[in-house]
Amino acid sequence: MYLSSVPPLIKNNYFGRIIYAILMIPPAFSIFYQRNLEYHFYLFFFLHFALYPHLAFFIARLSKNPKKFELAFIMNAEHFFAGVWLPIMLFNPLMIFLALMGSTSAAMLGGGGIPLVCTKTISWICGGIVGGILFGFNFSSEISSSTIFWSGITILGAIFATNLLWVRSNQSIILTRKNLKEQKAKLDKELAEAADYVKTMLPSPISESPVYVDWLFVPSASLGGDAFGYNWLDDNHFAIYLLDVSGHGVGAALLSVSVLNVLQSQSLANTDFKSPNQVLDKLNMAFQGERHNDMFFTFWYGVYNMPTRTLTYASAGHPPALLFTSESNVTHLRTQNFVIGGMLDVAYEQKIQSVDIGASLYVFSDGVYEIEKEDGSMWSFHEYVSLLQNIYLDEHNSLYNLYNQTLQISKAEAFEDDYTILRADFV
Repeated sequence: MYLSSVPPLIKNNYFGRIIYAILMIPPAFSIFYQRNLEYHFYLFFFLHFALYPHLAFFIARLSKNPKKFELAFIMNAEHFFAGVWLPIMLFNPLMIFLALMGSTSAAMLGGGGIPLVCTKTISWICGGIVGGILFGFNFSSEISSSTIFWSGITILGAIFATNLLWVRSNQSIILTRKNLKEQKAKLDKELAEAADYVKTMLPSPISESPVYVDWLFVPSASLGGDAFGYNWLDDNHFAIYLLDVSGHGVGAALLSVSVLNVLQSQSLANTDFKSPNQVLDKLNMAFQGERHNDMFFTFWYGVYNMPTRTLTYASAGHPPALLFTSESNVTHLRTQNFVIGGMLDVAYEQKIQSVDIGASLYVFSDGVYEIEKEDGSMWSFHEYVSLLQNIYLDEHNSLYNLYNQTLQISKAEAFEDDYTILRADFV
């Protein structure tokens, strides 16, 4: 197509110039008629307003840099031709108004800064000189040359002022947008680096008996502060934990990594890490929100006792973990405890659950199910559990399959929160 390779800004300017030319035709021909101008003036006018836009944008289409061509040629050429008509526009308020509007719209669409304002004004002056030579003899003898001169200067001054004011305001908007874009790029880079750092702290999947562990972690664009881990405490006890820090961004990620370091190194003083309620209590004392930018986190912590095939667990404001048997029966593992970091002097309880051979444990954050569906309603936790049950019975029950089916339910291309889920199979 004729305009297929021309950028949208130039396309918009193209159609804007066509409309501008059409609007100028009636008053222009009215002036021609009143002043009894010859046919060659009509021809010149037609060539300017009818053929000029097509010719200019045809050249823009062929240009290696249409954007630069737009600023360096089209705007200045238009102002030159408009300057040619300057003597005819004198003493006609409607034509002067249209000239100012056309000049301002050109500055609005073109941008280009103060240099472009100056070059466009010079283009007007040059065009006015040519127009004075071509059409000057058509003026009435009653109009003195000084009147024509100072009227022209006034119009040029108004044109320069409108361009200058508009471009200055336009530059301010462009600068603000540029600063916002740079800040966003910097923030995105920091978030990406924080997400990469969190990933380096996560353990590798386990593919050896007696506990197989797999996980899927998809950080959101704003980084939600999820983290998890698992490790053998001794030959018989295996710990699994997942936390979700309140808020988003680098601060939430740093807090989650700090908690992860403490758990992985078992550096909480006077703490039996085989006792979930003790771990939650010590974490609550060590990570009070008032000392960590008013942030808190939800938490799930469980310890599998291999000889007794029992799972001792405790949760703090976290979604329940789901324990599936080989028959797809599901048990919700949750304790009614307060979040970590919310307040001091909180008692944390723990519970014990037996684990059958072949059972599977799913631990996740709320980002896996708190999503908006295509109809605008929110997906519920119970709907997520139903989907998980169906997938658990499927031979293709990978976490990636679960993620893809969940993404299909969402109306967005990506989740607003971190998508974090961990699966442990007990053989």
